[in-house]
Amino acid sequence: SASISDLSLLVCRFVALLLDIVIVAGLQKLAKRKGPYDISPGLLDYLTMDTYAFPAGHASRAAMLSKFFLNHLVLAIPLRILLVLWALCVGFSRVMIGRHHITDVLSGFVFGYLQFRLVELIWMSSNTCQMLISIW
Repeated sequence: SASISDLSLLVCRFVALLLDIVIVAGLQKLAKRKGPYDISPGLLDYLTMDTYAFPAGHASRAAMLSKFFLNHLVLAIPLRILLVLWALCVGFSRVMIGRHHITDVLSGFVFGYLQFRLVELIWMSSNTCQMLISIW
């Protein structure tokens, strides 16, 4: 069975991911920046609210999750390096497939880090997490 601290970490990561989706979608709607190629968004893009390029949501979420894991899991150095490389690969793969400009990805990394800091600032206690779960 999961401990309370595990539950707290899980709930906070979930809240951080929801926050990321809302913030990135809002920023994309404000900026309305198109990607480098005129690719028409597909149905999945509309469902995931990923119709604009700035900031890159994949990069934002990869940076935020990797920072969470680096801060809250005890990982050997090779795993820490692989985690950072994974986040970088996620972000830069978006440039390589033509969905984002490099500045979209770099800004996504920055927004992901800032969102991580925000969630760390408002870190929910175990009691708050249990209350949120009991509401659902």
